[in-house]
Amino acid sequence: MSYRCRICGGTWTEIPDDAVEIDLAKSRGTRRGKLYKFAGGVVHELRKLPQPSLPVVEQPLAQEVQPEKLPEPEIVEEAEQAESQLSSIASLSAAFSRIRSKKDSR
Repeated sequence: MSYRCRICGGTWTEIPDDAVEIDLAKSRGTRRGKLYKFAGGVVHELRKLPQPSLPVVEQPLAQEVQPEKLPEPEIVEEAEQAESQLSSIASLSAAFSRIRSKKDSR
């Protein structure tokens, strides 16, 4: 972990043991760093620096993969589809006819 001072721009890998945190107020924004008084009376406002990203290691290229042959989709004949649609329409028509005949008889 490394820290950077917002006042002087100095950087530290760790906060020295002799540094004392100065707590001015709890309402201090979280975006600001924490104030520390170092030996000799020097004050630094230290913020944590983001961790450096790991170096990118090139991966060996994957071997070329031959695609497997997929099974051919089954083609449903148009006549079977038309017959299925007609039977569905016929059953719906019969249901609506029954509903209308019940309404008319009232």
